[in-house]
Amino acid sequence: MSSDWLIDGNRPDVARARLIACATDLIARRGVTKFDINGLARHAHCSRATVYRHAGGRAAIIEGVLAATSAPIITAVRTATTGLGGSDRARVAISVALRELREDRVFRQFLRSSHLITLAPTAVASNTVAALAAELIGIDPSETTSTEFAIRSFLTLLLWPAEPTEEDRLIGSMIAGINHR
Repeated sequence: MSSDWLIDGNRPDVARARLIACATDLIARRGVTKFDINGLARHAHCSRATVYRHAGGRAAIIEGVLAATSAPIITAVRTATTGLGGSDRARVAISVALRELREDRVFRQFLRSSHLITLAPTAVASNTVAALAAELIGIDPSETTSTEFAIRSFLTLLLWPAEPTEEDRLIGSMIAGINHR
């Protein structure tokens, strides 16, 4: 069996998955501000050209890391909210998502980033984030004002954590301001 990770399987898919996994490891250990293509190429034992060819530039790779890291968190929220609706669903979804994000070793690095405040508008403007937020907390996706309010409120709770009882109260206030399905 070959030890060349670019030979086995579907080359582009295998290469992208490997590079995203290596990038995830680097970001978890060193932080997002220290992540660069040169370090990724060294860590993955490949050239910069291979990184760009299969995973794209820094922004695309970071988006890939976030998508891969988000998958188990999304699953946890979906599992916790099964059978719930309205404000109960939203309360559980927000609480579980906050807990999972805070505990995740990669997301903790993003929360420590000195660029986080400047990156927050990207999350608010993302159609993917909006659709996901609407689905997870039970908002009609066409209610863009409610969705944007939920994302901004969630980011506030994530960036500036409160004591548990205060956080529950703030989540309740946030839910009161959202139109639920």
